[in-house]
Amino acid sequence: MVNKVRVNIAGTPYAIATTDPEKYILSLAKKLDEDITKLLDDNANLSVTKAAVFCAMDYLDEYRKSTGSAENMRSQIQDYIADATRAKLAEDKVKAENEVLRREAAALREQLEKMRNKEARREERAQQAAQQSLAEGEADKAE
Repeated sequence: MVNKVRVNIAGTPYAIATTDPEKYILSLAKKLDEDITKLLDDNANLSVTKAAVFCAMDYLDEYRKSTGSAENMRSQIQDYIADATRAKLAEDKVKAENEVLRREAAALREQLEKMRNKEARREERAQQAAQQSLAEGEADKAE
């Protein structure tokens, strides 16, 4: 919806048709009025038109610099996003490798436990055999 906003800039009234909020347009007009008035106060032989041109040049300069700065920020953000994506992929890869290593470690622990149990049974049988052999040797001596 188009609104008409009435403003006063450098002593001249203007009616501005806009879709922007009135408060926003009034703030822009106030800033422009202050800037033009300051230039006129500082330079007595300057016309309102020339002051408006100087303000326009300043605003255009600010706009171009801020646009360049915004482009630079967008580029940096894109670089950060790419870095974050690479880091996420690296993290996922490390997590997958970690899971593989955990499984391998669990399998090796299980295998080690089986080997220890097997060795313990061997030692137990060897002790039993030694005791039986000793018992048989003593029984032979007794006869």
